[in-house]
Amino acid sequence: MEGMKSRETLTRVYVIYIIVLLLGGGIVGQIFYLQFYKGSELIKDAEKQIFVYKNIKAPRGNIYASNEQKTSLALSVPRFKVYADLLTIKDQIFKDSIGVLSDSLHHLLPYRSAQLWRETLTQQRENGNRYFFIARNLNNGEIERLKRFPIFNLGKYRGGRIIIKSNQRIKPYGLLANRTIGYVVDHENEKPILVGLEGAFNDYLKGQNGQMLMEKVRGNDWKPVDDNYSIEPVPGSDIYTSLDVNIQDVAETALLHQLKEQKADRGCVILMEVNSGFVKAIANLSYNKKTDTYFESQNHAVGLASEPGSTFKLASLLVALEQGKINIEDSVFMSGRYEFYDKALTDGGKVYGKNTVKNAFEVSSNVISKLIYDNYKQHPQEFVDGLKKLGLNRKLGLDILGEGAPLIKDASDPTFTGISLPWMSIGYEVKLTPLQTLAFYNGVANEGVLMKPQFVKYIKKGVELEKEFEPIVLNSSLCSDETLGDLKELLEGVVERGTAKNIKARGFKIAGKTGTSKIAIGSSGYGKKYQASFCGYFPAKNPLYSCIVVIQGPTKNIFGSVVSGTVFKEIADKVYAHEFNQSDLALKIPDQYPYSRPGSKIDFITAAKAMNIPLDDKTESNSSWINTRTGRNAIKISDSKEQKGIIPNVVGMGLVDAAYLLEKNGLVVHVEGVGIVRKQSLRAGLRIKKGQTIKLFLA
Repeated sequence: MEGMKSRETLTRVYVIYIIVLLLGGGIVGQIFYLQFYKGSELIKDAEKQIFVYKNIKAPRGNIYASNEQKTSLALSVPRFKVYADLLTIKDQIFKDSIGVLSDSLHHLLPYRSAQLWRETLTQQRENGNRYFFIARNLNNGEIERLKRFPIFNLGKYRGGRIIIKSNQRIKPYGLLANRTIGYVVDHENEKPILVGLEGAFNDYLKGQNGQMLMEKVRGNDWKPVDDNYSIEPVPGSDIYTSLDVNIQDVAETALLHQLKEQKADRGCVILMEVNSGFVKAIANLSYNKKTDTYFESQNHAVGLASEPGSTFKLASLLVALEQGKINIEDSVFMSGRYEFYDKALTDGGKVYGKNTVKNAFEVSSNVISKLIYDNYKQHPQEFVDGLKKLGLNRKLGLDILGEGAPLIKDASDPTFTGISLPWMSIGYEVKLTPLQTLAFYNGVANEGVLMKPQFVKYIKKGVELEKEFEPIVLNSSLCSDETLGDLKELLEGVVERGTAKNIKARGFKIAGKTGTSKIAIGSSGYGKKYQASFCGYFPAKNPLYSCIVVIQGPTKNIFGSVVSGTVFKEIADKVYAHEFNQSDLALKIPDQYPYSRPGSKIDFITAAKAMNIPLDDKTESNSSWINTRTGRNAIKISDSKEQKGIIPNVVGMGLVDAAYLLEKNGLVVHVEGVGIVRKQSLRAGLRIKKGQTIKLFLA
């Protein structure tokens, strides 16, 4: 019995032994398989988790104004994040230099005392931190200082510094033309949000991203490994717009003043070159109740289609004149009230009596609605077709996204009623954006040639011209010369004798038309608010610029002549005065070369060569910054002596050069105004205190 039990026990032991042996063999076999057959693959997978290539975003191209001094409207400036790999630093080096490093960091980054920097760095080193955050948004000058600090000056492998570069998009002129310049919001795996010129020309501006080999140091933190494995990003192309910062500033200032005066809801201004269609200024301001201020929240000039009111009468009369239905000298009786079925249009209580079509237009009488109705009531589509022939039913095809759709409805439209024809004739039951209205008026000023409004003149990749935008004709002939002459006479009469005689200018004539219309509230009719407009061009003879001003919701006055006409006049006065002064100056010094500014030597010489301007070069070969003086035979350039630790003189420089030079020396730059530097708050020659603020006054 005992023998049987012993055999059973022994059998169990053998079975267990065999099972253990088999399991052990399986484990050994698996280890052998993983090590010799799958090892290299697994190592590669592990490495992928430790080392990866990450995209380096390319610097976006700059957006410039139209002047030759390359005034930046939007540019990318380098900004840096700094971390420290505290384990790469040798013990003795850390011990010997931590005190001086802490003092240096305190002077650059005073949010920690020198003692606290020392304690914090020491503790983080003891904790084994290979990715300790130092600072963000440092500029070039600050980074160069940091690289010279003890320990950090040993480089990223021995000194542990980790510098990650990014590009910050800034607008040197703040909110000037903010919505037109625009922005891009680019989220990973999502469709980007494209606004304004930034969005329209994103494919040119965005450049080509680079790559950098990165090492995971903890969690989701990565640090650069070796520059030899990096692919440098390619910067984007530069966009050169037609916008003039001086005219833009004038337009925004005049508009803002009137909006505040009228306590209006919003308004816009557009100024355009007559012969080319290039936009020189575009301003959009809306009231914000929370902040009690006006700012650019939307591009109403481009995107908001509304009933234009009496500015549309010009298009109505063009159609009737061109089709031979009326003559501007025809007699009309302005009774002050014009009935159509159960509705009526009035002249605001005024009765002008018997007069001419010309006078009716000048005083903006709604008798024009009766003229159009009487001539087209049997065939209303004939009138509609005349409007469509002008292209008023089509978008302008702007590069900027979000253009509002015009509305010119057919007589067959279900909403076309018995009153549609007279209402359309005076700018109701039709819709146009301010820019679409301006394009039409600009066509009249441009001898009947309708130009496409454009904002960009050319695109450059470095110094190479990548694309140039020529003026584009949308309609080569709006009407006959005879009709065109009548229209110009009508528009001049409005300012000389009619509703806009309050804006008559000295030294030159303005031509244009006022507009006052009720603002519709969806499909529920009209509320109590009005839209006041003035659209025209100047000078009336040989016009240079066309301009439109539209203000919605004024509270003190509702008439286009007072509300919008005064803004138009202020802009026209200042722009014309500038043009006159420029012409006058050219007559006085016909042989002299263009005004030049001090700044970057290499940029200046490149520009001078491109313009074939001779230089009298008195600079040293290794100089970076120069002073300039314009002469009759050449532009003289000499070295700008920059003393280390001394505030430089930047008066006369452009903003980009001045800001770079000052930031490089550790100063914080604030800007006021537009143009070139006329004054600096800290006198040149004073010793620089790092982190000190200097204000630049531009004009």
